[in-house]
Amino acid sequence: MTDTVVVTAARADSPSVRASIYLVCLATLAVYFLIWPIWRAQFFVEIWPTESWNAYFQDAAGSWLPIYPGAESLVGNNYPPLSFYAVALFGKLAGIDNLFAGRALSLVALASIAVEVFAAARLLAGGNLGATVGALWYLAIMARNSTTYIGTNDPQLAGLAIMGAGLVYFLSLCRRDRSPIPALLLMVGAGFWKHNNIAIPLAAIAWLFIDRNRHAYWATLAAGAAATLGLAACAAVFGLDFFTNLLANRNYAWSNVLGNIGHLQWSALAFLIWVAWAWCDRKSKAAKFTALHIGLGLFACILQWFGHGVSGNAEFDLILALGIGTGVAFTRIEASWLAKRIGADPCRDVIIAALLIRLIAADRQETALLFLSADFSPSLYINQGSLLRDVEQVKAMPGDVACANKLVCRLAGKPFVVDEFKMEELVATGKTTPAEIDVMLAARRIKPFPNASPTGAEPNTSFSSWVRKS
Repeated sequence: MTDTVVVTAARADSPSVRASIYLVCLATLAVYFLIWPIWRAQFFVEIWPTESWNAYFQDAAGSWLPIYPGAESLVGNNYPPLSFYAVALFGKLAGIDNLFAGRALSLVALASIAVEVFAAARLLAGGNLGATVGALWYLAIMARNSTTYIGTNDPQLAGLAIMGAGLVYFLSLCRRDRSPIPALLLMVGAGFWKHNNIAIPLAAIAWLFIDRNRHAYWATLAAGAAATLGLAACAAVFGLDFFTNLLANRNYAWSNVLGNIGHLQWSALAFLIWVAWAWCDRKSKAAKFTALHIGLGLFACILQWFGHGVSGNAEFDLILALGIGTGVAFTRIEASWLAKRIGADPCRDVIIAALLIRLIAADRQETALLFLSADFSPSLYINQGSLLRDVEQVKAMPGDVACANKLVCRLAGKPFVVDEFKMEELVATGKTTPAEIDVMLAARRIKPFPNASPTGAEPNTSFSSWVRKS
């Protein structure tokens, strides 16, 4: 991708006290927010319900057992296959439980995406300072507001990291007028790791035609053929159960969107900063590409929120795009209306101050409570102890057991026999009733075990509540 960039950002990239303050402040906040999810990742607690769900299928993949249940099963798997086999392999090589292998991979993926945000912003706008600002903001906002996915056994972030690598490769190939087919093939592979990271491949293919890239048609055909072959391979290996599981029952409604739309408040400031620059610099390729990417990220987020049970991970495409957009806007801020009136450096000061205030201004402060509260840190040890006691109870129960906290049943050596999400969606879509589910459990002699074990997300994270108690 070529573009005439006014490299007035060189001043901002030169060693200076101002630039150092920017980076130290953002990096300090990113590290501060990361302390909580990294510390929490060591415990046998179920941070998010999909953790043990994933671990069960990773266990099956590691033993070469089926990972796509039949239609008669009370368990469903609507994820593509690659993550299960990869985490199982990593767990074996590292000699650790798949639960912790997936958590470690999530942290590595987060760091990788931050590097990809830096690389993409640099390819689009040049300069190091703005790209670093975008990467550090991304790291901080994710560690701040996505703690149910950071340091958690879930494939979302690792899939997005692979997709992000494809984006950086794509931008690099386009810049050199080379065929983008290898980058698109990497994106196709990422789709078989986690299938809902759709903004990047859509933006890449659309950009080829918008930019009149001479490789657009062949690259699109190659990507489509690769995706088709991948699906055919899954059908050959896993049978029709693969498609039955992937197209699982799910309730779709506007109320689901309305229940999630408030999450966008956290990234709204970055969006406004980008808009303020992009409108003024709208003729540049950097503005056009980021507009396409951010627009598709927002579209993908809202589209997924129609589905019941979809939560913060639907925003991840958008947050990545905004990280790149923030880095590009910071680099090329001279083009903005405000910078032309107060100067580029004061404008950058305002941006950094606003981003820092938005990150700090919240009542949920887990890292602070780790160091200040006498109850917060021990609560995780207490929760883990409670879970391990439940494990002993379930071990003593004969036959199959349906645990509300699936980590209890997994540690007790019980098979995965009931997926509460599949049952919820069958009820929500009118395919069955709670009474019929009870009959099915009784017929299969599955005994329920209540949710006695707290999760890793349950400690009171309110800083103001701690202050009042203190």
